[in-house]
Amino acid sequence: NVVDRHLQKRYIRTTGASIKRRGTHDLMNCIRTDLQKNPEGTLYAYKFDIRRFYDNARQDFVMWCFRRVFKDKRLLVLLERFVKLLPEGISFGLRSSQGAGNLLLSVFLDHYLKDKYGVRYYYRYCDDGLVLGKTKAELWKIRDAVHGQMGKIDLEIKPNERVFPVEEGIDFLGYVIRPDYVRLRKRIKQKFARKMHEVKSRKRRRELIASFYGMTKHADCNKLFKKLTGKEMRSFKDLNVAYKPEDGKKRFPGVVVSIRELVNLPIVVKDFETGIKTEQGEDRCIVAIEVNGEAKKFFTNSEEMKNILAQVKEMPDGFPFETTIKTETFGKGRTKYVFT
Repeated sequence: NVVDRHLQKRYIRTTGASIKRRGTHDLMNCIRTDLQKNPEGTLYAYKFDIRRFYDNARQDFVMWCFRRVFKDKRLLVLLERFVKLLPEGISFGLRSSQGAGNLLLSVFLDHYLKDKYGVRYYYRYCDDGLVLGKTKAELWKIRDAVHGQMGKIDLEIKPNERVFPVEEGIDFLGYVIRPDYVRLRKRIKQKFARKMHEVKSRKRRRELIASFYGMTKHADCNKLFKKLTGKEMRSFKDLNVAYKPEDGKKRFPGVVVSIRELVNLPIVVKDFETGIKTEQGEDRCIVAIEVNGEAKKFFTNSEEMKNILAQVKEMPDGFPFETTIKTETFGKGRTKYVFT
């Protein structure tokens, strides 16, 4: 909605959860990219979690953040109603509360660490945070800064926070992330195996496998997937299947362009199909082409072009071929299009 669009502009790139086109896998890819690009600068990690964030978030601080962004009084009244639905804290289930929580931490934590403290490798998913650094000493200083900022808005960090070497694996976002590979979190594997053992319904088992595949395909888990499901992890490309229309006619990708737009342009002719019914006639020919690397196609009723394409089709390596379409005048000032 409109509020979300305005708020999203203010979030740092490496924050996820309840943000369009961002999520666990997007954030994990950011972490992996940084680990691979700068292994020396990301030797250690500091991981933290905010204690009961939604229950303990101060409503007055949330509204203060909203007032910094929005000036419309009617909108602020509506937002305040959502924020103050509960006597204390903000409701975990409301879509508006997720945006409110993101904004609160964006103002008091994300931008403070990135802009004022100069933290280069910082990631947040909802109330879980991760910082990467070159030394433990550097991360302990950042840890103190995080505690200080959270103290300003009456929030606390859980005591299970830790600073540790990245080579141990970063347990974050449901995965254990290392620079060169990613595994699923142990608890997720165990939970799936237990459910597969308990569930007897074929339909429910298929649903569980599909859900598990959605997790494992983003990690290096081919062997694990086969072990727990008895199935090979394959992508659609591996299946080597394609759409087969009932009429037997080929379908080509790309937008349809007028042949007039292609005159004097170098193109690559990739394939063709005849007997196509259009508003201009029933036995027309559609030609699949590539222009500057972009797939396109055009219709023609030229008997000359159809004949040439049919001859090329009979050649072992006829398609694709490069050509330029030219115009020729014949008869009483009539124009035709030809391959050259």
